[in-house]
This record gives sequence, C-alpha cells and structure tokens, in this order.
Amino acid sequence: MNKKNLLGAGVIIVVVFVIGFYFFLTPASEQTPTVRIGYLNIVTSLPLFLAEEKGFLRDQAVEYETVPVSSSNQIVDAVVAGNLDCFIGASAVPVLAVELQSPGKLKVFAVSEITHQTPFDALLVKEDSTIEALSDLSGKRIGVFPGSTATNLLKKYLTDKGVDVSAITFVPMSPAEHLAALTNGSVDAIYAYEPTIAVALSGSRVRQIHGSVYAEMLSPNPISVSVVSTEFMQKHPETAAKVIRALRRAMNYMRQQDKETRRILVKRMKLSEDAANRCVFLYMLGHDQIDSALFQRFADMLTDLGELKSHVTVDKLIYP
Repeated sequence: MNKKNLLGAGVIIVVVFVIGFYFFLTPASEQTPTVRIGYLNIVTSLPLFLAEEKGFLRDQAVEYETVPVSSSNQIVDAVVAGNLDCFIGASAVPVLAVELQSPGKLKVFAVSEITHQTPFDALLVKEDSTIEALSDLSGKRIGVFPGSTATNLLKKYLTDKGVDVSAITFVPMSPAEHLAALTNGSVDAIYAYEPTIAVALSGSRVRQIHGSVYAEMLSPNPISVSVVSTEFMQKHPETAAKVIRALRRAMNYMRQQDKETRRILVKRMKLSEDAANRCVFLYMLGHDQIDSALFQRFADMLTDLGELKSHVTVDKLIYP
C-alpha cells in the first residue's frame, strides 16, 4: 500500500474513532431529553404558563411536554414512578412524605411565599350569612380542600383561636365545587384558595370573614413546592438546570410584570378580567432563597398534626 493510501486509511480510522467516541462515550448529561413537566390546572401553575407564553423554556433550548394532573398526590407519585421529570406548584405534604419513606428521590427547587401581604387562602360566607367571626363557625358546615391536610391545619388554627372544632363539620370537596356549595347552602362557609376567592368576591353574594390561615400559622408559608426528580437531575444535570432557570425567570416575571401576568391568567384559566385583577398570586422563592429553618418548622408542624408519620429532615431535600 502506498503512502497516499495509508494516509487515507488513517484518516478514515480517525473519523470512525471520533464518531464512535461521540455516540457511545458522550455522558448522558450532554444528551437533550424531552422534559415531562407536570402541573395542576390552578393558579399555582402560573409560572409554567408564563414560561410557555413568554418563551422562557424556548430561550433555554429545552424540549418539553406539559402533562396536566388532577391532584398533588398523583403528581408526586408520577415523579417518583418516573412518569414525570418535574412539576410546578403542588402540596409539600406528599413530597415530605416521600422524603421520609424514600429519601433522596426528589429535590425542591422552589417553595411558596404565602404571607399576610400575599394571602392565598381565606374563609368565605354568603353575603346574608349570620357568620361574622371565627367563633360563629361553631355548629356550622365548612367546605374544605380534599385530603386531610387543609382540614387538619384549619382545625389546629381554629382550636388555637379558642373555637370548638368538635361542633364543626368539615366537608371535603374539589375547588370547583366550593362556590356552588356555598351559594346553594350545602355548606355555611368555605375555606377556599385562589382563584376561587377572586371569583367569589368579584360577584356580590359572597364576603370574606377571615384572611389567610396559612400566613398566620407560618409566614412565609412553604405549603406549595416545585420539584425535580433526583434521577432526572443526575442523568441530565444541564437540562434540569435549564428548566429550573426558565421557571425561576417566570417566577420573577410574576413579581415584575403584574399586568401582563394577569392577562395570561385570563387566557390560561378562563377567568374574567375582574376576577383576574382580584386574584392574589402564589409567589415562589427559589432554592437559593429557601429558609431551611422555616421549612423545617413547617415539616415539624405536619408531624405534630399526624400528617407525617415521623420527623423528616428537609436540608437534603432542597435542590441541588
């Protein structure tokens, strides 16, 4: 074989080696997966809606699909099972329960900031109701969010305020049923979240008797969290970081661009402009802003209420 042929053969070998190295030895983290983002179709998912509408995910060159889920428990289970890679704005309770039972499966990259200035929950009654104060709830029926957490936290709060909760009937129902149940008399009061509060108060037949229970119990209250799968984060750290960066940008946008955020709320949740303008957003704090001591206090409170079976340490739960 002459020198020219030898050189050509050498070039071919080098090219084959480089291609093989690229396709077979490149770390999984450098591949570009399609990220499966779960969400609840409620105001807590507003950062995701903004990230889609304003192109924040696209700006990060993220391939993604959004998956609507019915409840916080279902969305957490889907991430644990590997059917979702992350989610935005669901209850912290099942997340903490997973950390207790199977540590290290989930990472929290944002928590809610419910305060007296940004209340997300309230007690509502009909305009002509005789209920004026918390003490008047004795002997009444209160519609509450499904699951035990909202009921147990409300019971604790009312008990601390001297209200006899043994004389109160707590009626779990989906948020979509709250306002109808109140107006038709099925319940005497509702313990509601946004946007039910905004929709109710935009009419003329409902009034608020008490503001945020969550904010009074703990402020800022981290009851809602955003989560990424640890397995996904380890396999695709760059993509996970890009998704979180896009959603963090959306969370900041909510604070800075209120008018445009409410326009998108009208579009995505089919609210009236009046209701959207009344709605109090669930603002989120990013992982580098989380007060771990406060988050730990919240977890300990859930343990005391029996929502968690035993003590859970939150430090290792926080992203990264």
